[in-house]
Amino acid sequence: MAGECITLENPSTYPGFHYNSNGFASGKYYRSGQRISTNRLVLLLLLLSSTLIVLYAYWDVMVLTAGTLPLARGTSSVDSMESGLGNESLAEKLYREVRVLCWVLTTPKYHKTRAIHIMRTWGKRCNKIYFMTSEPDDELPTVVLTKPDRYEVLWGKTKEAFVHIHEQMRNEADWFIKADDDTYLFLENLRYMLYPYSPEIPIYFGFNYKMVGTHQKNESYMSGGSGYVLSREALRIFAEGLNDTSKCRQEDDHAEDVEMGKCLFNLGVKAGDSRDEQLRNRFYPVAPFGALLSGNVGLDFWLYTYAYYNVRSCMDCLSEYPVAFHYVNSKQLYVYEYFNYQFQLSGRAPVVERLPKKIREEELVIPESDNPMS
Repeated sequence: MAGECITLENPSTYPGFHYNSNGFASGKYYRSGQRISTNRLVLLLLLLSSTLIVLYAYWDVMVLTAGTLPLARGTSSVDSMESGLGNESLAEKLYREVRVLCWVLTTPKYHKTRAIHIMRTWGKRCNKIYFMTSEPDDELPTVVLTKPDRYEVLWGKTKEAFVHIHEQMRNEADWFIKADDDTYLFLENLRYMLYPYSPEIPIYFGFNYKMVGTHQKNESYMSGGSGYVLSREALRIFAEGLNDTSKCRQEDDHAEDVEMGKCLFNLGVKAGDSRDEQLRNRFYPVAPFGALLSGNVGLDFWLYTYAYYNVRSCMDCLSEYPVAFHYVNSKQLYVYEYFNYQFQLSGRAPVVERLPKKIREEELVIPESDNPMS
């Protein structure tokens, strides 16, 4: 094998050199080294081939088993399956397609002790969020209302807030949810629940209560504590029909959620059923232990009495995809955040999630009350 030659000063330090009869090395060294025998060449090729085969096998196994690995919080195995989401997670798709404007009813004395903590927890997952109050705050996206900060005029504040949103912000979202400053919302689950419904359907959702006293058949209202969400069409109907004295209370007093229910019912907005497929509640007007622990209260507890749909307390009675809880203080907000957005359980199998089927308005069926208690 011909090659370029170089002369070495001390060729004895390099292996493979041959000395002549005078005891001197030939002084020539081929850059290509010694001639590689056929057997060694074959062994080298086999080694390289084996390495490539092992690397390919390792890559193949990793691809095949990727679906069995724990998924990051906020993603689902549906992302890489038939959903066609590509690199977009289910939560990201819903954030884009089911736009939710959140507004929180609060007062200046709770700006730093409640509202700011909502902004740092669940509020950051709203497409838009506003705090309805009586004074501005540089740390919060506030809307200053004209109504005074008194419990007796919550209905007046609620009317003013929804009218302002309709006039100024109705194009910012598809759904509009009202919450108190001691409420915790799971926005991902809310969007998932709303996905089948068009925002052009006049409907709203929350925790359904039976109307007390004289009322029309199937008339109900949603708990103000755990919040209620209006479609864009429901918001329009409410804002434009609010001044009809035969349908909506014009005074600012009385219970906000009751008057909201009466007004929407009279205006033809449907009170939707927010329960899951197993008829378990997703909105809950108390903290989780009230839904999970039987025997915590008696059967005469107000929740059991006034719930529109029959309520039970047990470990399987609350939906696996809850939307809202009430009576959550600012410290508990961060506990909810940790256990739902940071906590991981080793070995937990990923949940295969599929978007529910879209529901047309003519297909909408709202069950009647099944709570026999009065």
